[in-house]
Amino acid sequence: MGRDDAEALTMGGPDPLPSDAGTAGADDEQSLGTKASRGFLWANLGILTRYVTALILAAVLARVLDPVDYAVMVTLMLITFYFDNALDLGMGAALVYEQEDGVTERVQVAFTANLGLGVVLAVVAFAIAPFVADYFGQSGYVAEFRSLAVIVMLSALTTVPWSLFMRNMDFRRRAVVEVSRDLSRFVVTLGLALAGLGAWAVVYGLFAAYTVALVSTWLVLRFRPTFAWDTTTVKQLFAYAWRVAGNRLLGLLALNGDYFVVGNRRRDQYASYYQAFRLPEFVMGAQLNGLSAVLFPMYSRIRSDGEEALREGMFKALRIVGLFSFPVGVGLALIARDAFTVFYGTQNLAGIQTMEVISLAGAVTGIGFATGDLLMAMNRPGVLLRLNLAMVPLMLVSMWFVAPHGIVWVAVVHLCIQIVFVGVRQLIVDRIISVRTAQALACLVPGLVVTFGVVALALPVRLLSSEGFVSLVAILAAGTLGAVAALAIYAPARRELFDLISKVRGG
Repeated sequence: MGRDDAEALTMGGPDPLPSDAGTAGADDEQSLGTKASRGFLWANLGILTRYVTALILAAVLARVLDPVDYAVMVTLMLITFYFDNALDLGMGAALVYEQEDGVTERVQVAFTANLGLGVVLAVVAFAIAPFVADYFGQSGYVAEFRSLAVIVMLSALTTVPWSLFMRNMDFRRRAVVEVSRDLSRFVVTLGLALAGLGAWAVVYGLFAAYTVALVSTWLVLRFRPTFAWDTTTVKQLFAYAWRVAGNRLLGLLALNGDYFVVGNRRRDQYASYYQAFRLPEFVMGAQLNGLSAVLFPMYSRIRSDGEEALREGMFKALRIVGLFSFPVGVGLALIARDAFTVFYGTQNLAGIQTMEVISLAGAVTGIGFATGDLLMAMNRPGVLLRLNLAMVPLMLVSMWFVAPHGIVWVAVVHLCIQIVFVGVRQLIVDRIISVRTAQALACLVPGLVVTFGVVALALPVRLLSSEGFVSLVAILAAGTLGAVAALAIYAPARRELFDLISKVRGG
C-alpha cells in the first residue's frame, strides 16, 4: 500500500457532532484505568453468562432436538442476531461518543428514531420469513420465523436505553440485566425443549429473554420515553451513526456471514459448523466483546488528551489482547478434538478440524479489537467502512466457491481473510496516530511468549493421548502450566498481568 492509498483510507472529515454535545467530567477517586479494568470484569460477567448458557444449550439441544429442529434453532439465532444489530442504526454509538450525562432530549430523539426503524424491520421480518425458510431448506417452519417480528419490536424498545450503560461505563448494573436475561432464556428454552416443543422452545426462550431485558433495562435506568423528535438532532446523530451502522453490518457479515454460505451450500454440515464455533465463541468472544464494551467509552474519554494518550491506550490494549487471545486461541485449537467429543457426544472430524481453524482465526481477530474501537472513538469509522467494504465481499465470495469442498475450507478462508485485514487495519491506525509498526508489534511479544509456553507443554500431551474427557483435562492442565512457566520466566508478560490485577483491585 502506497502513501496516497493510506491517506485516502484515513480521510475522516470534521467532527459531525456539535462541539458542546457534552464531554466526560473528571473521574472521581477512581482512575480511568481502574474504572475500565473493573468495567471489563463486570462486562465479562454479563457476557460470560450469555456464552455459558448458549454453550450448554447447544450441547443439550444437540441431544434433545431432532436434526431438523436443531438446524432451525441455528437459523433462528442467526436471523435474530442480524436484526438485533441492524436495529441500532448507530444511534447508541453516537450517544456513547458524545458522552452526555443523563436521559437528555438527544437520547429521547435517538430512541424515537430507533423505534421507528424497529417497526419497519418487524414488518420486513414478517414478510421475508418464507424466503428465509426456503433459503435454508426449512420451509416447514415459516411460522417460527415470522414470530421473530415480535423479537424485533422488543429489541427496538431496548436498544437505545441499553447504550446508556456503556456510555456511563455502568457495567455492574448492565451485568445484572444480562444475567437475568440469559438465565430466563436458558430456563425457558431448556424446559420447553425437554417438554417436546421442538423449535418453538427456542422461539419462546427468545421471547422470555427479550422481555426480561426490556423491563429490567427500563427499571434499572428509570427510563421513561417521551417520543421526542428533532430533525436537526437526528441529522447530527446520524452523521456519525450511519458509518457505525454500516461498519456493524459489515463486521457482522465478516464474522458470521459464513453461516449464510454454509446454510445454503453445505446444509449437511450446517449444525456441525455452528457447534464448531460455540466453544471458541464462548471462551474468546465473551472476553473480547467485554473488552470492546470498555475500550470504546474509554478511548472516547481520553481522545481530548491528544495522540500520546491514544497511543498509550492502544499499546495497553494490544498487550492485554495479545496476552489473552494468542495463548487462548492456540489452546482451544489443541483441545478441539476432545472438547467436541465431550460436549456433543460425537466424533465429527470435519467439526473438529473446523474448530481448530476457527480458534486460530479468533486469536488473530482479537488483535483487531484494539484498533477498531480506537477508530470509532477518533471519529474515523469511515476507515473501517472502507476496509470492510473490501473484505466482506472478498470473504463471502471465496467461501461460496470453497464451501462444496467442506466446512473446513470455509473456516480456512475466514482465517486467511482475518490475517490480511487485521494487519492492514493495524498499519493504517499506526499511521493515523504516528506509531512505528515495530512499536505495535512489540506489544504482542508477551502474548507470543506465553503462547510458546502453552504449546511447549500441551502439544506433546495432545499428540500422545487418546480423545476423551481425561485427555481434555490433561491438555488444559499442561497448557496452563506452560502459561504459568512462561509468565514466571518472562518479566514483561508478568508485569502486564499484575498491572491489570492491580487496577482491578484499585491499587
